[in-house]
Amino acid sequence: MIAEWKLIPCLVRLRAEFDRVAPGRDRASDGTIGDAAHRHRVSDHNPDETGAVPIRDADRTNEVHAIDIDTDLRTPGLTMEKVVQFLLTRCRSGAETRLRYIIYNRRVWEASNGWRQRAYTGESPHTEHAHFSASYDTKKEASTASWHLEDIPVALTADDKKWISDQINAQVAKIWNYKVDVDVSASGANLQPTGGVLRYTSYEHHDIQARVAAVSAQLDQLIKMVEALEPPTP
Repeated sequence: MIAEWKLIPCLVRLRAEFDRVAPGRDRASDGTIGDAAHRHRVSDHNPDETGAVPIRDADRTNEVHAIDIDTDLRTPGLTMEKVVQFLLTRCRSGAETRLRYIIYNRRVWEASNGWRQRAYTGESPHTEHAHFSASYDTKKEASTASWHLEDIPVALTADDKKWISDQINAQVAKIWNYKVDVDVSASGANLQPTGGVLRYTSYEHHDIQARVAAVSAQLDQLIKMVEALEPPTP
């Protein structure tokens, strides 16, 4: 019988961020505590007070220091490879220090090796899930600071582009419907159609109309940029 255990808080946060950026992801290959095979060898999937683990932390809480996340994120433009490379970039820069190593798709990256890639030849190739092992340091394992997965650049879908274009077009329509009512006796008063309704518009407001035209042109250019937008190369 396995003693009561819990997943360390920093990995609870990491898993939650996966759920947030990929809410429809497959969870079939997710994992925390190890199976019988894990219990017979040293593994971060074993509880650290009652199982075989590489490090003993300072507390007396029975904790698991590793998670597996299914590779099928089912989110357009987002892949496990992108997530892994994003986290590795943060680890190499020193922005992220809570991970000890990552295993994914026959490769392993370790903090102890400067996060350099090397081949992984373990029993599981880790193609169906990515493995994340975290620190045994008390402060690091307890940290629930953001992993910043929401910052990973992804490609805009056709629906995304249409929504953005629609929002821009709506703002353009509001600008062109800008109305300036003036006294009919005002100097230089001129009857002009604005937004489909006849309004008295003074020559004094022609500079406003010129600015509106300039902004509209800029917004039209922005729409074209959005439609052509692609994610940066990782």
